[in-house]
Amino acid sequence: MSDALTSLRTALAPKQGMRRIPLTMETYQHPSVPLSSKLLMNMYAEQEPSDARTVAALRPTPGSSDFLAFGPGPVHAINDDLPGIIYAVSGTHAYALNTSLMTATDLGDIGTPSGGFSAENLFYSIAVGPNATVFCSPPNAYVSISGSPVAQITTTWPSYGASSVAFLDGYFVFTGQAAPGTFFISKLEDPTMVDALDFASLEAFPNFATKVMTLGSDLWFGGGSGWEIWYNAGNADFPFRRRPNGLVQKSIGSAKSIAKGDDRLFWWSADGIMYRSNGYGAERISNHGNETRPLHAITGAYTYSQDGHINYVLEFEHRTIVYDDATKVWHNCSKSTDGDGPWRGRCATAYTGFPIIGDSVDGVVRHLDPLLSTDRSVAVIRQVVLPPLHSGTVRAFCHRLEIDMEVGGTNTPGDITLEWSDDGGVTYTGSRTMNAGTSTELRKRVYTTRLGSFRNRVFRVTSHHAMTIYGVYADIDAGNS
Repeated sequence: MSDALTSLRTALAPKQGMRRIPLTMETYQHPSVPLSSKLLMNMYAEQEPSDARTVAALRPTPGSSDFLAFGPGPVHAINDDLPGIIYAVSGTHAYALNTSLMTATDLGDIGTPSGGFSAENLFYSIAVGPNATVFCSPPNAYVSISGSPVAQITTTWPSYGASSVAFLDGYFVFTGQAAPGTFFISKLEDPTMVDALDFASLEAFPNFATKVMTLGSDLWFGGGSGWEIWYNAGNADFPFRRRPNGLVQKSIGSAKSIAKGDDRLFWWSADGIMYRSNGYGAERISNHGNETRPLHAITGAYTYSQDGHINYVLEFEHRTIVYDDATKVWHNCSKSTDGDGPWRGRCATAYTGFPIIGDSVDGVVRHLDPLLSTDRSVAVIRQVVLPPLHSGTVRAFCHRLEIDMEVGGTNTPGDITLEWSDDGGVTYTGSRTMNAGTSTELRKRVYTTRLGSFRNRVFRVTSHHAMTIYGVYADIDAGNS
């Protein structure tokens, strides 16, 4: 009996030597930094099969290169609903790009959005039908017939104007700007004609609808109190009717936060919570970390798809946060060498399977490429703050730390920097630099030794190369004080 007990205690005793440190699977930065300072900057987590080399890996977000330029910019809106044609608004002009000929046509000036209640509800929108495209520049709208120069829609155009446009079942649908409880529609297949009698009221609950989105066979009208959902009932007098119980009372903090992807709508609410649609309901996708951190004015929101990941991107003035709909967690992006600043996107679409991003500063459309380490020639930072390690009431000693990764790619990897903090990530007092080898080394293991003692420690790994991290291992033992 004694021998069995001894064997059991031996089996349960902490193992000495190298052990795996949990990888950071999401950005979760709490205002109380020692509580959680986990960060994925220009990196994202991907779950792997149980029999893979590792059950999870940290992969780099794509780099980007210049695809083409639509005038001086910035690029406000992009639409690729019509195969072979990409429509965009850059600066104050509408553009059409023929993706077969790779020729961009300036369709003309559509002015600057004006009026409305606030800058959060002033934006360009594009709706595309089989033979016509409508560009909404509140309170006005402009139409291009089969790629012709734009012309302003004036026939019985309502005095209250429009704040956004969408297309469904042959109709162009507009939300009223000065009458945000109203929407109106064009004639069937003819956006140049708007009948003064073809309007309806959004009266399910008090709301100021600022944006309409097409989702499947429905129209979603979003405002400060939530969504009303309508569908085409085929009635002769006015075709659209509200769906029974077609209400989602989750507020929209900014119409610029609304984006569509993976047959869902995503948005940021006035109470700081991020949501996505789930059928005719809504579910929270944010965490307490990004709900409690101060978020400044939203400049844009969009989705892009790459390698099976549908990413919802929220661009704020000073930072960019990204929700991965495949893994249900968040990471950060930045187009800078130090991670201080946003990713500089405003809108996105897909072209031949590769996403393109409209720049929020100039007229360049950026082509995303997972093999690039740079973002428009800028060596962007790739940084991971690992979950905190706690030794309890005793002091622990870290004798060695190893990082197992892949560094192959188009650029020379350079150095990997390891830093550590013993106050929960508030300040980093230690640093080591390790060489990541050459771009031909598909597997690289770097290490450093004699990392001192701690009771609470956070490690931070930084590179400017598109590395993939398979694992972090450390030789840690506990002392007696």
